Amino acid sequence: MINKLHKTTLKILSLALALLLSQAALGMASLDLMKGGYLIPATPFDHNIASAIPFGGSIGTTLQHSESMESLFLKAKSIRYVADEPSNDYWQTPQQTEARWAGDCEDKAIWLFFKLKQNGFSGVRLVIGRLRSVSRGFHVWVTLSTDQNDSYLLDPTSQKRAWKSSELPEGYYHPLYSFDGSNRYRHDG
Repeated sequence: MINKLHKTTLKILSLALALLLSQAALGMASLDLMKGGYLIPATPFDHNIASAIPFGGSIGTTLQHSESMESLFLKAKSIRYVADEPSNDYWQTPQQTEARWAGDCEDKAIWLFFKLKQNGFSGVRLVIGRLRSVSRGFHVWVTLSTDQNDSYLLDPTSQKRAWKSSELPEGYYHPLYSFDGSNRYRHDG
């Protein structure tokens, strides 16, 4: 009888802990547009991302930032926008984008993500979501959280400058998934 009571109590405690952990993970998604989200094993975009940037792949980095975030953003912004055919959405590697100096939103964002990582920036994420909540299609941009606890949204396709998270226009940028080079995250955007 006591043994059965202990097993039942353990089951109830385990379920309660699992519920608390899942609620905490869901709550994390709304903490911060730049860092939020909860870890997931896969996204619907893994094939696209993996064709451009290998998961867990080594991106050669420098110890210091040889190019500034602003400089890299302006270079990404200068990449000529060329949309893919609707029936053939191809995600280029950073090297392909650099060779063509042309691409669409994900190509520009992947190039910027890669260059930021290559220049030693940590706290960089490639984000897939919607530009506005009413947008039908997906959009891709980059976020950067610095060691000084500043967060930036970098959208070289739609914006003229990097935005601090505190300055973002309301109603824009609804993240669904993000990728930091090793991990994938789900957002409630």
